[in-house]
Amino acid sequence: MQKIKVAMFTDELDVGKERCPYYRRLIEQLLKEPEIDLTLIHAKPNPDQPLYRQTREIILPRIELPFASRFVSFIRFCLTTKEQFDIVHWLHPRVFPFFWLFPAKKKVIMAHAGGDVLSPTDFFSLPRLVFNYTLIWFSRRVDAFLAVSNYGNREVVYAYRVSPEKVFTVLPAVDQMYDPLPSDEHIATTVKKYGLEKGKYVLFLGRFRLHKHVGHLVRSYIRYREKNPNAKEILALAGSTKDEYVRSFGELPSSPYMSDIKFIGYIETEDVPSIYAGAMVISFVTLSEGFGMPIIEGGACKVPIIVSNMTASPEAAGDAAIVVDAHDPEALADAFSLVKKPEVRKTLIERAYKRSRFFTIEMSTRSTVAVYKHILGLGTHLRYNEKPVLQFIPFETAKLFD
Repeated sequence: MQKIKVAMFTDELDVGKERCPYYRRLIEQLLKEPEIDLTLIHAKPNPDQPLYRQTREIILPRIELPFASRFVSFIRFCLTTKEQFDIVHWLHPRVFPFFWLFPAKKKVIMAHAGGDVLSPTDFFSLPRLVFNYTLIWFSRRVDAFLAVSNYGNREVVYAYRVSPEKVFTVLPAVDQMYDPLPSDEHIATTVKKYGLEKGKYVLFLGRFRLHKHVGHLVRSYIRYREKNPNAKEILALAGSTKDEYVRSFGELPSSPYMSDIKFIGYIETEDVPSIYAGAMVISFVTLSEGFGMPIIEGGACKVPIIVSNMTASPEAAGDAAIVVDAHDPEALADAFSLVKKPEVRKTLIERAYKRSRFFTIEMSTRSTVAVYKHILGLGTHLRYNEKPVLQFIPFETAKLFD
């Protein structure tokens, strides 16, 4: 059997382990595929990443310049190498101009969704602008875009002006670090390290970017406390700093409940399952998501989740979360109260956990390999608008909990 020679750009692996659990798991699974001959390509040596020792590695010879060193190094490699691949796969949509010079028959880009083009940003970035327009202007040179949801699929078509036949949905996976879950004792000890008490906090975990809508969460929490002055739950904002919050959303509102809003900052990767599992509820009421990994990660940790009614969040949540209007602070405040009802809580936890079990790395890998075969004409026939492998059911709180 002749193997498919795949070159995968893996600079994301070198940024930090908390940034790339899905990428690492995907590569680990591809290395087990008998049909795949995988080569990992990146810009700088990373002796701390064991994956580079498990397969062939190419470190791009670097040309040092005052600026654009990585771009020039990439172009030089493309023009001088004798390597030949069947597939080149980028793990993000930020590809260099002239990406099509890479010596591979087919080009695959994991775009996730259209957020790089469509989501609001906190600051202007020239590199982001260049990356975006590179794909918009030259999307015809890409053989397959990979999206992580059906909504994200449509966003890719719109954002990058690409033919729908070139866009395929490859659902993401819940990382294995959530199975099995930590013990109750370990959870309690871990959350205490961050100044929290198990079951006594509303959690947001993520970057404080504009589309994460964290300012709305703060206002909704204050409204919840005003309506429920005897409530004991604090609001824990994790993943970024208070300064980052202020830069994105302005100064915190004046309220007697401000002392119960805690900025937790960076969470160690190994502590994330405990931080999720220790929460009373996870709030992920954002404005734009290609998928929304905290939705299924929280489900894997057996915690109720509240999501927004916008973009891919309802699709990711299905019937396993409370879906609220992203612009209505009263709706989110009421959801915090609703989720404390025992029958509601039990139903949400059961559904969310069951749903999280669907998103496996084996399924993601099979889908990825199927796309490879399809664009190479090796017998796997896919259509961008095929019936999804999972029926996404909208969550109707009123019908379920009347």
